[in-house]
Amino acid sequence: MRKHSRILLIIAVVGLALVHIGCETYGQSAGLGALVGGGAGAIIGHQSGHALEGAAIGAALGAATGLIVHDVKARRARTAEETAQQYNYQPSQGLKLQIERSEVLPNFVARGNEVESQVQYALLGSGGGVEVTEKRTLLRGGQVVSELSSESFVRSDGTWVSSQRFRLPNDLQPGEYAVMQRVSTAQHVVSGTAPFTVQ
Repeated sequence: MRKHSRILLIIAVVGLALVHIGCETYGQSAGLGALVGGGAGAIIGHQSGHALEGAAIGAALGAATGLIVHDVKARRARTAEETAQQYNYQPSQGLKLQIERSEVLPNFVARGNEVESQVQYALLGSGGGVEVTEKRTLLRGGQVVSELSSESFVRSDGTWVSSQRFRLPNDLQPGEYAVMQRVSTAQHVVSGTAPFTVQ
C-alpha cells in the first residue's frame, strides 16, 4: 500500500511540473520537458520495480512536453456582411461553419525551429456569438504525435483567421508531418489538414 501511495504521489508531482512547463511559452527550452520526462520515468520505474516500464513512461512524458506551443491569435478577415455576401447566406439557413484554408508555414522547417499553423473559417448565423472550439493535433503518417492545443472562444459572424506558433523539439525525427486543425461548435465539426516537412 505504501509503495502504491508513493507512486501516486510521484505521478501527481510530475503532473504539476508538466502543467507548469506547458504554461511556459516564449524563450523556454524544449529540452526541459525531456529532462523532466526522463527523470520521472526513472523515479516511477524505480518505485514500481519495473525499470523498462518506467523508461517507457519517461520517454512518453518527454515527447509530450518537448513541443513549445504559443498562444492562439485570431483576427477577423471579413465582416459578417462580407462573409454573408460571399456565401449568399440567408438567416433561414441557420448556423454555418466552413473551413476555407488550413496551412502550416513554412512548409519546410529544421528541427528546433518554429512553425505557424493557420486556419481560416467562415461563421454565420451565430446570433451575436457562439462558442467555437479550435483543436490542433500534430500528425505523422496519420498517427497522433502530440495534441498541440484545444481552446474555446466566443466568435461572432464573419471570416476568422486563427493562428498558433509552436517550436519543434531538437530531437524530432525528420520526415513528413501534418497539423490537423479542427473547428467545432455544438452543432458542427469541420477540419483541415496541412502538411509540412521537418528536415
